[in-house]
Parts: sequence; structure tokens; C-alpha cells
Amino acid sequence: MESKPKLLIATSNPGKLKEFILLLPDFEVLSQDTFGIIPEEEVGLTFFENSLHKARFAAQSSGLSALGDDSGLIVPALNNMPGLHSARYAKADASDEENREHLKKELLKIDVYETQAFFVCVLVMLNTPSDPFPLVATGMLEGTIKITSEGMNGFGYDPMFYPLGSNLSLAQMPNEEKAKLSHRGKAAETLRQKIKNFVS
Repeated sequence: MESKPKLLIATSNPGKLKEFILLLPDFEVLSQDTFGIIPEEEVGLTFFENSLHKARFAAQSSGLSALGDDSGLIVPALNNMPGLHSARYAKADASDEENREHLKKELLKIDVYETQAFFVCVLVMLNTPSDPFPLVATGMLEGTIKITSEGMNGFGYDPMFYPLGSNLSLAQMPNEEKAKLSHRGKAAETLRQKIKNFVS
């Protein structure tokens, strides 16, 4: 049986890693924690810049093909925040619960209990740190953000986010269902197709 190619995911987030194992079955998905890689501070001005930087640093540190993922929640009513700051919305190294609570407070400040929101994901895959042909894939999920949290599955803002047309939050959905429609799932599927086209 042929072994799967190794792909290092440039994240220390166990929730993201769990999703990528499900979303990229053609690869042996590895965490950067396995190699003791400490992620650098995000300094990019766009999701793409951050994702590329993560992938390049991980590939350089491990010698493996690496995948960078930068994702975020965009709430137009909050001037598109938290956006690039989604993982540290409340403060640096904030927990998911702290970020959700901060988002709730910001929405209540403007007397909003639910409003339109988007999840965005940008993936960048590099075979080497200086790969001249990076594979880039994006995904977006439209829905509603609510100040209440429902569901124990998922991570981040999933308990507050309801995809368009769904009565369930992302955190209430089974992993397989979430994977099909999530921003990360859409980006990962696009990436898989690009990989197939690239190697065929």
C-alpha cells in the first residue's frame, strides 16, 4: 500500500487540525506542534499574506510541504471586524470563549442581537519555502451571527454562526455536514482539485 504524502498544517489549533484531517484524506496531515514549530506573529494586512507567511515558515522549519490557513469572521455591522483579528479579538492569546464574549459585547453596544456575517478562509500550499508555484484556494460562508451560543461541536465562533438557510449553528452540525459547507471545507475542496490538475 502506497503511503500518503506528508502535509504539514501551519497551525497549533487542534480544531483546525481535526478539520483538515477530514478535509484532506489524500494526505498524511501533520501538526506543526509535532516539529516544535512556534508560530510567528501575524503581521500581514490580508488573509492571503498571513497564510503565505505561515506556509513558508512551516516549510522552512520542517523541510516538508506545508499548508497555511488564515481564516476569519467578518461582521459588516462591526466595520468588518473581527476580520484578521478573529483569533485575538478579545486580547492576545484569547480563548474561544473570550473571543465570543467580546463579540457579543461589541454587538450589544450597537443594540444588535443578530446580523449578517461571513466566514472567509484562504489556503496557501507550498512544496518548498521558495516554491514558485504556490497553490492558493479560497472559501467563503455566508450566514448570521447571533449573540447566543448553541452547540458543543466546532471551535472559534462556530456556536454563534448560522449558515444561510440553516436553523443550526456550525457547532450543532456533525463534522461531515460542516465540512461540506464551511468556508474551510470549500477552500480545501478547491485546493484538492488544483492539486489533481497540477499533478495530472
